[in-house]
Amino acid sequence: MKWWDRIIGWLPWFAGAFIIAGIVHICAILSMPRLAPLDSYTRMETMTLAGRIVPLPPLTPGKEFAPFEDPAMVASVCRYDLDRGPLRVRGNFAADNLVLLSFHSRYGDVFYSMTDRSATRGVLDILLVTPAQLTAIEAYDSEDELPSELRLTTPQTTGFVILRSLAAQPGGRDAARARLQSITCAVDQSTPG
Repeated sequence: MKWWDRIIGWLPWFAGAFIIAGIVHICAILSMPRLAPLDSYTRMETMTLAGRIVPLPPLTPGKEFAPFEDPAMVASVCRYDLDRGPLRVRGNFAADNLVLLSFHSRYGDVFYSMTDRSATRGVLDILLVTPAQLTAIEAYDSEDELPSELRLTTPQTTGFVILRSLAAQPGGRDAARARLQSITCAVDQSTPG
């Protein structure tokens, strides 16, 4: 038996081991957000209250809250727990300032994102609900008029909203911070159901 016959005989075993190692590697990478003991939601629990907007610390090299953050953005976070009731995010926006909102599930998956350009006449009104809460709210809706707010259903009852505002100039960080502080994020007790 020649040496290349032995190599060809072992080739399926090497290929199988390589494929199994690749599958294990991909499964490990995809399961990390669910298995990590110190994920972003857990870190936010220590620094925020549910239903309140809290400014994130300024970006410093090596101490970023999240990877690949833009240093020209000022960020705040609002953690939610819809077991306490629907969450209402509301704000008034000027036409020339950029504000970004991203809605994340408990494990950090983004399920909706938008900019202040989605505001109607400068006002953005979002109601974050579970599917059961949405059904209860829609039962009280009038058939003749559309709802005044954007209603988003969440995949999980807990999660967080990250709000970012652009500081176009180095001296614009205070104005960007003020834009984020003008946004409210609170449990809405006025919704039916």
